[in-house]
Amino acid sequence: MKQQYTNPPGKRWASMAVSAALLLVGHLAQAQEGSQGNTTIFGGAEMTFFSNHNFVTGGGGAQPGVILTERAAGNFGVLNFSGDNLTSTGASDAGYVDGYVRKYGAGAFIFPVGDNGFVGQFAAAADGVMGAYFHADANTAVTSNLFTGSNYAPLPTGGPFPTSNMGTNVDVVSTVEYWDIDGSNATPLTLTWDAGSAIGTLTTNQLNKLSIVGWDGTQWVAIPSKVDVTSILGGASDLTAGSITTVSPLAPNTYTAYTFGSLTLPLPVTLTRFTAVAEGKTALLAWATTEETNSDRFEIERSADGKKWAMIGSVASTGESKVLVNYKFTDGAPLSGENLYRLKMVDKDETYAYSAIRNVQVKGEAIRPYPNPVSDKLLIGSFTKVKQVSVKNTAGQSLMTVQKVSDDGIDVSKLTPGVYIVTLTLFDGTISTHKVAVTR
Repeated sequence: MKQQYTNPPGKRWASMAVSAALLLVGHLAQAQEGSQGNTTIFGGAEMTFFSNHNFVTGGGGAQPGVILTERAAGNFGVLNFSGDNLTSTGASDAGYVDGYVRKYGAGAFIFPVGDNGFVGQFAAAADGVMGAYFHADANTAVTSNLFTGSNYAPLPTGGPFPTSNMGTNVDVVSTVEYWDIDGSNATPLTLTWDAGSAIGTLTTNQLNKLSIVGWDGTQWVAIPSKVDVTSILGGASDLTAGSITTVSPLAPNTYTAYTFGSLTLPLPVTLTRFTAVAEGKTALLAWATTEETNSDRFEIERSADGKKWAMIGSVASTGESKVLVNYKFTDGAPLSGENLYRLKMVDKDETYAYSAIRNVQVKGEAIRPYPNPVSDKLLIGSFTKVKQVSVKNTAGQSLMTVQKVSDDGIDVSKLTPGVYIVTLTLFDGTISTHKVAVTR
């Protein structure tokens, strides 16, 4: 169980009155504590704002910029915001509370917390919620003690929190940051991130895999949560900045610490069969599923070498099914020679997975440069399917790019004799490369 640090109800307003006096103390202490913060709240002390606060302009007895509070377990310094629907604005890496913030009153509140030059705000609505941000690896749970110039012991109590200990469906846990959030009243919780949070790296650039995770005493478990379309800090949520909120309210004391996790997502379909065969000068693809959940479509991709893939078609899926469903697709203009095919199985939220690769050999006029070697005119087989031809030397320097290919071919008579790399880009997006020797 998390340790609680709230005042008894009967003493709350008395504490606030004392806290109001400490605003002046914090102001006077600023001269001595300038290297630690613009305003300082020592262990066991509290300051209280009874109105909105702006970290750019300061006010209410606090200087603009960082407000430093003691973090040591059992000896917190705390900044309180007391009143309904208060706001804290202007928080940034240059102005925030380095330590614990608590809110009293109704209304959603964005906690302006940070740590050692990094802001890391979170939001909650319930009365009595308190929390702090740690810009530290949960595996050590150690951050700098700006009062002593050394480090705190692992915080909060119960740390460190090994990121290798993960619950069901949790694939990766952030090692950049975490939050200690306390309170017994149920509330939605929102965490925010910026570019330094490395959400793209955490989720392999798939934002739909992002989740809030909580430390339950032995492991990090996924908490049902959803990325906010519009971040609580403004702007659209994306891989570089945004916010994510729990689906249902919960008592913050439920978990010892909170951070970001990346989930292992279920595949949208259960694929039981996938075949590809040549039929004359076409290729017939067929596949079947036995179960589909929230499935949207199958994208058919083709490649000549297994490295460069192009989508050549799309087939809508059934979406929801627990019976055998058969699908087929015909490639009416396959490449001459080897064709590699795969299915991209896409969910409605754009989650996707790939099938195994199938190989089809198709006879016909090759889409290739000829003759080889060549002395003057380089011709392109099936040139009407070719969007662009580029010629590079073996050092990778581009020597020639032709956007419109005709039956007259490409004049290479001015090229120095040697070996060149010719790249063909087809209108369907397929790319193939060929070594061509130029002679005289």
